[in-house]
Amino acid sequence: MRTRSLGFRTDLMLAAFDGEVSYGDGYIAARTPSCPQFWWGNFVLFAEPPQPGEMERWEAIFDEEVGRIPGVGHRNLAWDVIDGSQGDSNSFVEKGYMLTQDFFLAATKTTPTLHTRKDIHVRPLNTDEDWRDALEIEQQSFDSSPSFQEFLRRQMDRNRALIARGVGLWFGAFSYGEMVATMGLFVQGGLGRCQGVATAPRHRRMGCCCTMVHAVCSYGLAQMGAEQIVIMTTPGSAASRVYQSVGFTLRERVSSLSVIG
Repeated sequence: MRTRSLGFRTDLMLAAFDGEVSYGDGYIAARTPSCPQFWWGNFVLFAEPPQPGEMERWEAIFDEEVGRIPGVGHRNLAWDVIDGSQGDSNSFVEKGYMLTQDFFLAATKTTPTLHTRKDIHVRPLNTDEDWRDALEIEQQSFDSSPSFQEFLRRQMDRNRALIARGVGLWFGAFSYGEMVATMGLFVQGGLGRCQGVATAPRHRRMGCCCTMVHAVCSYGLAQMGAEQIVIMTTPGSAASRVYQSVGFTLRERVSSLSVIG
């Protein structure tokens, strides 16, 4: 799974843990039958940006490689370049696709900040109650639609099953016994990937996230075999600023096209 992009390499890594990754002529397809609604577990990564006249071929490749999985109701198309190049994306957008730009940040070490909280203890989840609390924080933090709430529940079940296999850990940040933030870290071959970073709404902007991310990544680098850790973020977001404050740096600008139906 050698790609130009470290970030997409970690997406393929996560899909391969309990799904399938296959290689075609100029593309890599990822399938995660256990969670068909997971866009970054069910996608096609092309070697180059879209060129004029390629839309039908790209759609056909996705439909054959990924769309045949029961429950997949989307197309998610990405390309393995890291400078933000978008090629002929406009033709897809005109057909109803959403063009998304993301950043992948990476770190080989993290450091505390002025906002690091000494009262917060960060540890792996180890009880059913821990997992319920982590799911509640995730569900409070993202899309509140019933379909996405169910996706988050299924995705957390998947994460727990992966962690039981020893490929990562899920963490909670606790203040006086209350879980205030949560995230996961998966590692393979020295490469780590953060997942599901979320802070309970009433604890935001209080240093919880930066405290947790630094603690989790430090643990991953010291105890889980990670040599470099990657995280995806939205350009200009508050999350991006938090990650950079603890030592993550911008490594890649990537783009993708997605559509439902």
